[in-house]
Amino acid sequence: MSGKVVVGGVHIKRENLAKIIETKGARLKNDLTGQISLLVHGDLTSQVVTNMKIQFSDKLLEIVTQDRRKHHVCVVSSAGFSELLIGRTAKCLHDYVAGRGAAT
Repeated sequence: MSGKVVVGGVHIKRENLAKIIETKGARLKNDLTGQISLLVHGDLTSQVVTNMKIQFSDKLLEIVTQDRRKHHVCVVSSAGFSELLIGRTAKCLHDYVAGRGAAT
């Protein structure tokens, strides 16, 4: 998770998100490693951003690093995450994030 995540229009705290994710058979990790397959890109307003030019957090910048290592991490928005939780598909924003980060 990067930023504030909203599910179904409601901001959900990280510890509650972990419980929700675990009920779906996944687990929440705080660091991006080669084991990560999904990053939820929440609202970064009033959050710590590392790159002010493109308004990326450390976790979003790590997507660029993982992309250079040929490790695809799917990035979804809060809305996309909400869709995944109810069994629908979500648009992967990986190419957008990797491309925007690589341009800096």
